[in-house]
Amino acid sequence: MFIAANWKMNLDKKSINFFIEHLRDYKFSDDVNVCIFPPTIYINFLNELINNLPISIGGQNCHNLSFGAYTGEVSAASLKEFGCEYVILGHSERRIYNKETNQHIQKCAELAIETNLKPIICVGENLSVRENGKAINFIKKQIIECLPEKFEEIIIAYEPIWSIGTGKIPHKTEIKEMHKNIIEIVNSKTKKNVKVLYGGSVNENNIEEILSVNNVCGVLVGGASLKIKDFLAIYSSAVKYLDKIHNIED
Repeated sequence: MFIAANWKMNLDKKSINFFIEHLRDYKFSDDVNVCIFPPTIYINFLNELINNLPISIGGQNCHNLSFGAYTGEVSAASLKEFGCEYVILGHSERRIYNKETNQHIQKCAELAIETNLKPIICVGENLSVRENGKAINFIKKQIIECLPEKFEEIIIAYEPIWSIGTGKIPHKTEIKEMHKNIIEIVNSKTKKNVKVLYGGSVNENNIEEILSVNNVCGVLVGGASLKIKDFLAIYSSAVKYLDKIHNIED
């Protein structure tokens, strides 16, 4: 199980230090992996703080070229050099505010893989696409055009745009259908491994229900990952859910 905490453009050194201090004595589970995606400027600061903690660190984005005259951008090589293991690509906010295309995201993913970063490619439809019954085809186009040509394993994060920050989430059957289709779409192009995360208004009250859906391999958490109390509640619920499943299997 994988929990990705996307802090977006939030928190500062004081609040980050407070957050990590509360994890020093926390008992983590081997069954639930955590990766935090801080603002780029705090990657090195956070990486030093999480030393000896079972937490990975990731970048919120990377450019599709290694180096060059691209003011304000960050390269995959720089992320890797400062300890990142993952990178989020194609988040809806990047697509909307920065006009990122599927083709651009594909190039970013290919360079990330070449740099030994693990890309998390985000896909998701808006409300009108969902209501018009075109969500599956919309997501299919995003995936096919964003997938890198060569990879051993890929992570896709399904984040319906209409659910991000609204408190509304798709019905379990809708999540199940979409995740099943995402895996089939990837497998139609390649037989490589694919893991699918769900993102969009994830919190401690709905985490168990989300994780109970087939083919949900973890969650991408936004707002609820900013406060240590909320984050640990989500993490603890995930661990309890997995323990429950293991007990049933035994």
